[in-house]
Amino acid sequence: MPELPEVETVRRGLIPVLQGETLTDVQIFREGLRYLFPPFFAERLKGQTVKSLERRAKYLLLHLSGDQTLIIHLGMSGRFRINSAKTFLKQKHDHVIFQTSHCTIAYNDVRRFGLMDLTPTQTWSDHIHFKNLGPEPFDQTFDSELFHEKLTKRQQSVKVALLNQQLIVGVGNIYASESLWQSEIHPNRSSNSLTLIEAANLLNNIRNVLSRAIEAGGSTLRDHQQPDGKLGYFQHQFSVYGRHLEPCLREKCQGHIKKISQASRSTLLL
Repeated sequence: MPELPEVETVRRGLIPVLQGETLTDVQIFREGLRYLFPPFFAERLKGQTVKSLERRAKYLLLHLSGDQTLIIHLGMSGRFRINSAKTFLKQKHDHVIFQTSHCTIAYNDVRRFGLMDLTPTQTWSDHIHFKNLGPEPFDQTFDSELFHEKLTKRQQSVKVALLNQQLIVGVGNIYASESLWQSEIHPNRSSNSLTLIEAANLLNNIRNVLSRAIEAGGSTLRDHQQPDGKLGYFQHQFSVYGRHLEPCLREKCQGHIKKISQASRSTLLL
């Protein structure tokens, strides 16, 4: 599933072709994705101007001129494809097509686990998808003391805690594994055992790993592509994820990476 860097990469890729543009036409080719589309979905979007594009956790938010916000989640395999209007050819699994005066943007989703919804812009943060979410990793008001306080209230392993979107958003399996590795914290360690210094170091490494991943265009393991068709390249910088039985990359380390299972997810460690 796309994590924060992949969604942020998609947002940045869509800004040049959607922000300030009017949706001249919207076509849908099924009744919904994970959930049904809202009533009169295409009709409500047609003629709307995209005022801005925002990201909250793993969701994209397109704020529209009619005081409505289009909520998009990419699910497991959702991606956007940008084409010129003249060269566009519909592909299999293109479920929603957005048309502007300059280009065509197709939403393609093989597994159909994504979602699209509409909600009033003024109250979008109260929507059911957002009201229980934790803070953004890059929110500077979310400091190490608050992070440590949240960790100490949990008796689960720190890796599992990081996957809980009520603790901190956008950090999925890949980037939790990489951040814990950088922090030299065993993923099975109880989250309430971390000291304030360890929590501060972990939060700093989460931000560092996410920043590097965004800069690299995210991680392309199976489905993720940037809207211009380019692949992400952060997978080439992985220290542990996907490196089961491969040599440890730490200086003077003679061991090999091994895999364990936590909360039905794989975790890599030395």
